[in-house]
This record gives sequence, C-alpha cells and structure tokens, in this order.
Amino acid sequence: MSSKLFLSASIAVLALGGVAACTTGETGSPVPQGEQRTEDPPQVSNTTAPAPTVEIPPRPADLQLDAVDPCTLLTADQLKQLKVDRTRSTTSKSEVFPGAKQCVLNVSAQEPFHDYNISAVTTEGIGPWLTGKRNVEAELVSVGGYGAARYFTPGDGPNSVDCTTTIDVAPGQQLMVSADAVSPLTFTQEQLCQMSEEAAGLALATLRASR
Repeated sequence: MSSKLFLSASIAVLALGGVAACTTGETGSPVPQGEQRTEDPPQVSNTTAPAPTVEIPPRPADLQLDAVDPCTLLTADQLKQLKVDRTRSTTSKSEVFPGAKQCVLNVSAQEPFHDYNISAVTTEGIGPWLTGKRNVEAELVSVGGYGAARYFTPGDGPNSVDCTTTIDVAPGQQLMVSADAVSPLTFTQEQLCQMSEEAAGLALATLRASR
C-alpha cells in the first residue's frame, strides 16, 4: 500500500472516531463530551383553587329593608331584655356599606359596658362573608329559620371586641347586628357571638311581625 493511501485511510478512521465521540445512544440533539445535558424546567400551573361555596338555605319569606329604620326593630321589652338604656340613629361610614342606615344601642347603665349596632344593608347579601375572601372568621348559622353569617375578626384571642350576626332577609339585602365590647377583657369571643345572635333574632322577630 502506498503512503498516500495509508494516510487517507488514517484520516478517515480519525474522522469516524470524532463523530462517534459526539453521539450518544439517546434520541435528540447530540451533546459533545464534557458537557451536561440540561433538563427542561418543570411546568408550573398558574391556576388557583376556587373559593369554597356555601349554600344559603331558602328564606321563609323576603323581608325588604329599604324603608326600615333600624331603631324601630327592637321593642321596649326587647330593649329591656338586652339591658339597652340609650339608642341613636346614624348611617354607616364604612367603605363596604357607605350610607347604610344604622342604630347604635348602648348598654351603659351598669358594667360590663357594651353596644349593639343594627344595620339595614340594601346593597349586598350575606354571601361574600362566607367565601373566605374577607378577613373574618365566618360560619353559616340559622336565625329564626333564616340563613345568617356569624363572623368576627381573627386574631383577637379569647377576649374579643366584637362579633356580628347578619341575616339573609331578601335578595341582595342583609340585616346586620353586631355586639361590641366597651369594657376591656370582659367578654369571650363566644359570648359576644351569642349576644349578637340573640339581638339579631329579636330584631328579625320584630321585622317579621311588622309585615
């Protein structure tokens, strides 16, 4: 064999060896020796879990609040039962229900001092309180046969400052009654919730009797 033929054959063998060094037994693009194959990043889902839904029971009857003065929703006997000694009409200054009619009821003749607040909300039903999207601890309860949301602000500990029971009285309307502590460290969270629920039941009874 001539030296030219021998040199050509050697070059061919070296070329084939170089190709073999750059290939693998896996499918896909070849990866040169000395380099690492990078894996595709994991796929991240941007979907969020839907908010829990709570089925509010049907109302025994619709009780519209448009023409209702909240201060008329407790009779003299009911006020005495709750130990209320003063009432005054006002309107809500909150961002959620601005202008809603309210009645503030004070228990100030003897300790423990506390207030009740009755609001006639005509711009929203109770549903949003039960979605978990608001900064409250809420549960569905029943007051006088009507569905109601009972809620309070979380993180107050065993001695809270307020609790609210709000009743689904008509489409897009709620009768809201809160119990607010004035004397500090006098009521537990459960006591205030029971107080708001009792007052809400009395107000509802008066509202139903007026129809």
